[in-house]
Amino acid sequence: MGKIVIISGPSGSGKTTVCKILKQQAHVEESISVTTRSPRNNEKDGESYHFVSKEKFMEMIKNGEFAEYAEYCGYNYGTPLKPLQEATKKDIFYLLEIDVQGALQIKEKFPEAILIFLLPPNNVTLSQRLINRNTDKAQDLVNRLKMAEKELEYKDKYDYCVVNDDLDATVNAIRNILYIA
Repeated sequence: MGKIVIISGPSGSGKTTVCKILKQQAHVEESISVTTRSPRNNEKDGESYHFVSKEKFMEMIKNGEFAEYAEYCGYNYGTPLKPLQEATKKDIFYLLEIDVQGALQIKEKFPEAILIFLLPPNNVTLSQRLINRNTDKAQDLVNRLKMAEKELEYKDKYDYCVVNDDLDATVNAIRNILYIA
C-alpha cells in the first residue's frame, strides 16, 4: 500500500527544493497541484503545476475532481483526487506539497497520511529567502509573510516538524521519518 506524505510550511521554507530532492528516489511520486496563478519563469505546465483559469478551477470543484482545494494569497490551489486514489494502491510514497488548509483536509479523508511541517530557521531567514527568490511582486511578498505567521499556528497539528536550516540534514530527517512512520 502506498503512503501519502504531505509537506507543508510557509512560502520560503524550502518545500519545493526538498520535494524535488525526495522525488528523485524511484519509489517516490509527487502530486501535481492545480492552480489559478500564473506560472513563474522556471515553471512548466504539467510539471510544476497544472495552470488553469479561475473558471476551469470552479468547474473542477463542481465536478468533484479535487481531494482538497483552498485559496492562498488570492489564488486557488487544489489536489487532484484521482491520482491520489491511484497512488494509495501502489507501493510508493506519494508526495504532496500543499498548504495547511489542504493538508488538514487530506488528513480527514486519508487519516493514514503522514504530515510533515517544514519550518524556516527563523523569520529573518524566511524573509530573506522570499526576497532572494525574486519571483513575487512587493505586495505578494507582504501577503506571503503575513500568511506565514498564520501557517505557523498550525504546526502542532502535524505529525512531524522539521527545521530547514541545512538542506542535506533536512532531507535526511524526512527520509528517516518516512521509513519509521
